[in-house]
Amino acid sequence: MRFTSPSRRALGVVAASTIGMSTALLGVTGIASAADVLVAGQTLTSASVNSFTVGDGVCAIDWKVYGAGGGTASDNTAGKPGGVVITRDETSVGDVYEIHAGTAGGDSDGTSGGSAGQGYAYTDPTDSDNDFDVSGEAGDADDPNAPLFYSGGGGGGSVVLDDQGLFIGAAGGDGGAAEETLSGYGGGYTFSYTDNEDADGVGEQYTGSVSATGVACAAPKAPGNLQVSGSDGSAVVSFWAPPTDDGYATITGYQVKVDNGAWTAITTAYDQATDKTSGTIAIANSRDPHTVSVRATSAVGPGASVSTDDVYIFSNPAAPTGVVVVPGVSSIRVSWSAPADTSDITGYQAYAIVEGAQSSGTDNVCSPTGQALTCVIGVEAGHAYYVGVASLNETGYPGEDSVASGGMTAVIAGPATPSAVPSQDNGDITGPAGPISKLTAGQKLTLQGDGFAPLSTVQLLVYSSPVSLGTVVTDGSGRFSVEVTIPAGLANGTHHLVATGVDADGNTRNLVVQVTVSGGVVTDASLATTGFTAVPVAVGGGLVLLTGAGLLVGARRRSNA
Repeated sequence: MRFTSPSRRALGVVAASTIGMSTALLGVTGIASAADVLVAGQTLTSASVNSFTVGDGVCAIDWKVYGAGGGTASDNTAGKPGGVVITRDETSVGDVYEIHAGTAGGDSDGTSGGSAGQGYAYTDPTDSDNDFDVSGEAGDADDPNAPLFYSGGGGGGSVVLDDQGLFIGAAGGDGGAAEETLSGYGGGYTFSYTDNEDADGVGEQYTGSVSATGVACAAPKAPGNLQVSGSDGSAVVSFWAPPTDDGYATITGYQVKVDNGAWTAITTAYDQATDKTSGTIAIANSRDPHTVSVRATSAVGPGASVSTDDVYIFSNPAAPTGVVVVPGVSSIRVSWSAPADTSDITGYQAYAIVEGAQSSGTDNVCSPTGQALTCVIGVEAGHAYYVGVASLNETGYPGEDSVASGGMTAVIAGPATPSAVPSQDNGDITGPAGPISKLTAGQKLTLQGDGFAPLSTVQLLVYSSPVSLGTVVTDGSGRFSVEVTIPAGLANGTHHLVATGVDADGNTRNLVVQVTVSGGVVTDASLATTGFTAVPVAVGGGLVLLTGAGLLVGARRRSNA
């Protein structure tokens, strides 16, 4: 049987089946146990042994197989080097290999072609079609009738055989070809599972050789892409990548460790659809994070581990029932009933998601104290909201939830504009530097206030007659800070700044501060305060102001000057 020589086909990675070398075709059955035993770290060569048995502790073999080179032609044209295969291949204790190195093709002596390099030949006693010979071909003359030049002989191939047949082959090199002379073709074919260059072994490609170095079994490396998730006392441990290196010892299973506990076996399964290997473990619910580690095991022992931190496992309490919402001013009052099983519930959290939001994430929430079943959510006015309530587990995170019947709320109304300065006064509007007492018409300034429902709408006004300075949405603590412009047409005199909205319980909240405005419109001094006529009256040696609303002594509650 003729194998392709390097000159007619590039050296490469070819499985035996690719070139028609089936087990039946190349079967070399009955290889007996060899006397020489390969141990870890030891190298056996074709110069010293013809066969060997794999010893204990060896899980792979580093092979270097060189085909013999071709001879030189009569005009000194050099032959080609043989093929080279350098590969590591897994093996098992007790496996037996035969190794056969080819010999180099002969040089032409000027009167005849070079002799053929010798290689291993196999004769099948039952079927001659299975015979093969990896010897090279002899060199030839340029003209059989009047020869002037002669080619070198082809080199013999080098081979490794196992109990299944031809395992690795490295073809012999072609002999050097003189002008108009066919070379002596090298024998065999270079094939294996891998193929590598080896600059240090070029000289051996002319002589032909086989070497085998035992590779010790090693523990597997760590798995990759570990993920852990779960609840209610169990977790799914999954990873996409098994160890990239199993130490050439078959992985027999996986072990898992939680925090500083003992390593225990975990039953895993591979899911082809997700390309994941995963298993389930028991793990305690905890407010504190866990660290989960996984490692592979083999006959050599456990390998390196991979770990992931901050794994939280918690209960998933039942959802509340009967969620009812009552829209208010820039707020929504929510109430609900507890589920039948409250054993894992530490509290509740109501939430409002603005209509059209692209995710369920929201900052509009409220959590009543303890096991209370109602609370108020502050919301920005002018929108409809999707409302629900979730039970909180022992870690304080939401579990199952229920939503309000009826879907979205109506559009939530904003604070109404009082017709006059509100009599309810819950505090002052301030500026960045503190109290405000004097303003200039047309100026810009920053107004600040607090005590409102978080994320709710607050309306800002200036009186005598109410003039809107705009609205602002409070932050998560119910505070606001916003720049406004005092109307340029405001009359000089006494006015009031008002911020009106709702507090965290949904009740009306007003901040009121009296200020003196200058630089505005000059009017009748008697109308330059808050729009009413004041008549001075002497009472008890002092001055009082009589108004249609009653008696006002001195200045307002405070001037904040």
